[in-house]
Amino acid sequence: MNFVESNMQNVYTPLNFMPHLVFCIIATVVYCTQYYRKHSAHYLLLALAVDGTFLTQLNTDSIFITLLGLFELAMLIAAGVMAHKFSKEQKAAEQAAAPESAAKTEEEHTPPTEKEDAVEKAFDD
Repeated sequence: MNFVESNMQNVYTPLNFMPHLVFCIIATVVYCTQYYRKHSAHYLLLALAVDGTFLTQLNTDSIFITLLGLFELAMLIAAGVMAHKFSKEQKAAEQAAAPESAAKTEEEHTPPTEKEDAVEKAFDD
């Protein structure tokens, strides 16, 4: 809490207290919005990792910083793995939807003469 009162910067963050707080708030809003839009939990992990960096403003004990660094690393690895899985699921869903849309577009791109010929042939006796 000394950093809050004295407006000093500690050695673990490149930003002073207020800019770091504003950065964390903006990043949290952005990642939570992305989670709401895309429904992928890796955005929540990224928000948690960014907000975890703010704890360096409150406690500068070397053991705490080491544990926080390990926590940050675990969150970033987990977010990367989850993002990769989410990307694969999205591609699989797009490929599953592709044959349906390809059939529709194929019907739309059929030349009008073929359709007219089929109609004329249907009524020939």
